[in-house]
Amino acid sequence: MKAKDIVDYIKLEHTVFDLPFVFAGTVIASGPHVYPVKILLVLVATTFARATGMSVNRILGRRYDAINPRKRDWALVSGKISMRGAIALTVAFALIFELATLALNRLVLLLSPAVLALFIADPIMKRITAWRHYFMGSTIGVGVLGGYLAVRPVFPADPVLYLTFIASSLWIAGFDIIYVIPDREFDIRNGLKTLVTKYGVRKALRISEITHAVTFLDLVAIAFYYPTWAYVAVLVPILFLIVFQHVSLDPGDPRSVRRSFLGANSFIGILFFIGLVVSTWLLNLVAI
Repeated sequence: MKAKDIVDYIKLEHTVFDLPFVFAGTVIASGPHVYPVKILLVLVATTFARATGMSVNRILGRRYDAINPRKRDWALVSGKISMRGAIALTVAFALIFELATLALNRLVLLLSPAVLALFIADPIMKRITAWRHYFMGSTIGVGVLGGYLAVRPVFPADPVLYLTFIASSLWIAGFDIIYVIPDREFDIRNGLKTLVTKYGVRKALRISEITHAVTFLDLVAIAFYYPTWAYVAVLVPILFLIVFQHVSLDPGDPRSVRRSFLGANSFIGILFFIGLVVSTWLLNLVAI
């Protein structure tokens, strides 16, 4: 089992979608203050919580992945990682996640099994409801709350936190609808449920567009709590990237779907995080 196979197995590059919003939660909690140790622990907890969920997804979906041409090179399918190795990795990932939450604070540790339960339930949802994209989005969006609680272990009343949770959850749900387009025929034959299999590609894309429109409106609403030029400035490229991923998408071309999925979306969360951090510092300077 090689390191690069493990990295590919858990799709480590997809963490770029999670981390900016998780760290946004820490910024909302800490304001202009920086806590390096907590940031490192949040990084570890986020990475390994997602790795645990991804590994469970791979294990539960192996019998489907094995007959899906698009996934024939995946590590668990190709034999680069054995089923026994996958189970061992899952246990190791979960253990590291739990140790990170233990080092953060008691509340985060107590809530950590619920986070793992959400990640474990996510691959099961595709056998239950076509609207599973929103469950997955919310599962990852919970990281925003986790990032906040890691710094301030009390249940928050700050509306910005919940607006950020909604924005991240809807954003991820919207592009997950796009991500599953190439698997439509396969999913129909095997009884796997998505909005693409339920309504067809065209209607599913309209739902994705509406979801992303609401996402952007939610991000605009956050500007009322961070009324700075920096936050407004990042909304412009975010809007462009949201529109671009839909306008440039060719549903019949898997490469176009991948570009839409990984291209524009790789930068949206990062831009939001930068706007939030700079705005926090600017507002703190004004307060001083």
